[in-house]
Amino acid sequence: MFHMASVAQPSLPTPLLVTETSGRMAKAGIRKSEIDPHHAQLGACLREVQHAFKLTLQEFAHALGKNESQVRRQMDGLERPQIEAVFAVEKFQGPLVIALAKLAAGVEVDTVVHIRRIA
Repeated sequence: MFHMASVAQPSLPTPLLVTETSGRMAKAGIRKSEIDPHHAQLGACLREVQHAFKLTLQEFAHALGKNESQVRRQMDGLERPQIEAVFAVEKFQGPLVIALAKLAAGVEVDTVVHIRRIA
């Protein structure tokens, strides 16, 4: 036979009255991403580079070491385009510089092809 000892019960909070309301989570005032016009212009330069090499978004993002959704957001002007990441890929430098030059006021871009003959 065992002996039951009485254990003191911890005091529990009193229940809410019907007229009281429980607390609610506060809503964060997060705005949807907005397109920045300068970011959109620079994003268009990224898209020009991508198209110059006929790359899919997946291939272009992979070459930059970025994920597709991040590159898409940059191209759409929702994030600051990382021009330095594109310029870091040597084969993208020429098309990037040309695309950026087209944005500059008073700059006219002419394409010239030089053929070097080896004797």
